[in-house]
Amino acid sequence: MYQSPVYIAIGQILKPTGTKGEVKIDVDEDFWDDISSSPHFFLKLGGSYVPFFIEYLKETHQSTLLKIIEVDSPEEALKYNLKEIYLREHEVQSPEYYSSRRKNGWEGWTVFNGSQIVGTITEIQSHPQQWIAMVECEGRDVMIPLVDDWIFEVIDDQYKLVMNLPEGLLDINT
Repeated sequence: MYQSPVYIAIGQILKPTGTKGEVKIDVDEDFWDDISSSPHFFLKLGGSYVPFFIEYLKETHQSTLLKIIEVDSPEEALKYNLKEIYLREHEVQSPEYYSSRRKNGWEGWTVFNGSQIVGTITEIQSHPQQWIAMVECEGRDVMIPLVDDWIFEVIDDQYKLVMNLPEGLLDINT
């Protein structure tokens, strides 16, 4: 059975620049390797994801320039001003993306501190520096940072997250 692809927003076209149809782009640094190794990207136009082929990417001291094949003037490039840039999920190799995607799927899982049950994850929150699990623990909500170094084991088939939490962390939230 056909399953339509999942598209991931990785950045945005900012504006045309120069006379050759180049555009300035802003790509999330987690996806830089993905876009720089891809021959194409997608824009959402009229409700559909349309592929565009990359002639070249060029980094300057101030910005990143993208030249789209068959877009040869600033007027043509202007049609794509402020459009989101997408790749298909299977084309994304960013470990940061997969780490965040995986952590988002842990709601309902049981958290252990070593062999001791801490509680059940009720919500995953994304903060600028880290992911936070809201864990229901003995009738109260406890915030546990999902620091990779604290995660000892992920048991997918049992929905268990085994962690080595710093001493006193669970007491902070009381």
